[in-house]
Amino acid sequence: MSSPSLQRLWRLHEIDVVLVEVRKRAAALDPGSAIMAQVKQLEAENAEKSGLAKELSGEQTDLELKQKGIDEKLKKIDKELFGGMIISPREVEAYEKEIEMLKRQKASMDERLLELFELVPPAVAAADKTKKAVEAKKVELADYQKRVMKEQERLKTEFARMNAERPGAAKDIEPSLIARYDAIRQKQGGVGMSKITKISTCEMCGMKLPVKSIEMVREGRVVTCEACHRILYYTEGLI
Repeated sequence: MSSPSLQRLWRLHEIDVVLVEVRKRAAALDPGSAIMAQVKQLEAENAEKSGLAKELSGEQTDLELKQKGIDEKLKKIDKELFGGMIISPREVEAYEKEIEMLKRQKASMDERLLELFELVPPAVAAADKTKKAVEAKKVELADYQKRVMKEQERLKTEFARMNAERPGAAKDIEPSLIARYDAIRQKQGGVGMSKITKISTCEMCGMKLPVKSIEMVREGRVVTCEACHRILYYTEGLI
């Protein structure tokens, strides 16, 4: 079995492994990139459909106002023609030509308005639909980000708790062994030790370990894996 100093180092290693994993999980937390992309896409679609609905509705309103103006003008001309105010044949002819022109304009507007009466409602409905889709997706994003923040806080708490345990776990370990272990950790992604598996391999890198190395570890000596250079740890029953 590994020496007491290696057993203490292993307990420190287990804390460090948790700290590494917590860092990894925290770094991997996604703020909702996929949902944000969907929101952006829906907003662009909504802008396009809302723009079309606004354009068609504006055209409809504008034509209705123009028609109203034509109707008022026709009423005014009619009043002048039949009110005895216009008696000159030339003026009558001019008014009649104006009436004909105004009616042609109104007929053209009527044709377009009929088209708009069919185009505007579905355009407005499509814009409303995409607007609701944007709002729903934003709610989804907010809910997701709340869960991410909650997990982030949980990881911070776990990291702080484990980090607070580290000095106590390290205090009874020889400084030279700690220095060696920390140097290995810095080179190996924060993981400085590895178990010897039941099939006599290094648990971290999978290398087949020499019998001599395993025997030395069982004797309580500090031995590193020839491949990954982590300090090897042995417990009864692993081999």
